Amino acid sequence: MEEKMLETSILKELNHLSLKNFVKFYLFNHQQPDLFFKLDEFLQDIKKIQPEVEIIYKTEPIEPSPMLKVTNISDEISIYYLAIPKGPEWPPFFQILQAISTNQSFLSPRDKNKIKKVNKPVKIRVFIMPRCSFCPLVVTLATQLAIAQPLIQTFIIDGSLYPEVAQQYKITSAPTVVINEDYFLVGEDGKEKLIDWILKAGETTYDPEVLRSLLNQGKAERIVELCLKEEGYLMSLLTLLKHEKIFTRIGAMRVLEELFDKSPRLAEKIMPYLLKMLETSEKRDKDDLLFLLGIIGTPEAIPKLHQIAQTTSSTIREAAVEAIEHIKERYGEFH
Repeated sequence: MEEKMLETSILKELNHLSLKNFVKFYLFNHQQPDLFFKLDEFLQDIKKIQPEVEIIYKTEPIEPSPMLKVTNISDEISIYYLAIPKGPEWPPFFQILQAISTNQSFLSPRDKNKIKKVNKPVKIRVFIMPRCSFCPLVVTLATQLAIAQPLIQTFIIDGSLYPEVAQQYKITSAPTVVINEDYFLVGEDGKEKLIDWILKAGETTYDPEVLRSLLNQGKAERIVELCLKEEGYLMSLLTLLKHEKIFTRIGAMRVLEELFDKSPRLAEKIMPYLLKMLETSEKRDKDDLLFLLGIIGTPEAIPKLHQIAQTTSSTIREAAVEAIEHIKERYGEFH
């Protein structure tokens, strides 16, 4: 006997849904015919139970594909599924159908008021995996946000079905939420902080937490790109040199090293800021800054380093002398 795409219990729940208005599905196809046929069968099974569902096939190239778009009759809602709901993923999907058909999201009044502040397009990518217990909660919030605010596009992506997309974003755990390419939320943060971070993404901001999120996801090249484009990001990156987490500090230093390999003039621009930061009384921070100056420091730093080398702390003195030597190796002797 041929296996059914939808289980009997799911078919019963679908049958109990009361859809007051049409719900539209667009099925985009360009490659992976096996996956396309699975998605098509999935939609056909739904339509048998809920004739209010409309299916429209699109053949133009789109990446990644195949892909489902769920929307209302006027195409104002943008929810994309690169996934096929299973098990605990069904309730969020049912809520999508119900909310679209009634033109009313399930968000709380407080959250609805919050997202009214969004005034520019925002893309949310929610990466899920099979047997992920927390994923449905994040999917529910992310999709309901797209229903309540037309400027929000939500993509639900099953990393096991679309491994190339998960690899592109360096996804290592689920749920992981990516907002506008640069904001990463992992695990419970995907639900707890999602709305606040959407609001951040809609502003012109150089929040250090954005850069820290990218560091945690191994996106150093993206930080370099942002810093070269906007000086505000560079200044935010400098604040991470004093972060309490050692891996954040090391990550920031490595990014700065790569950044100045690409654009040495930026070293001169931030040198006054680094020298000012050296006035800290925190030995940990001073050690890190001296190490960094040994890598990217300019001759401008040498007088300050000579002054620090007079300190009574042997480790600080050695670090300052070593930094001076490295700078002289790069620029030659200075008198």
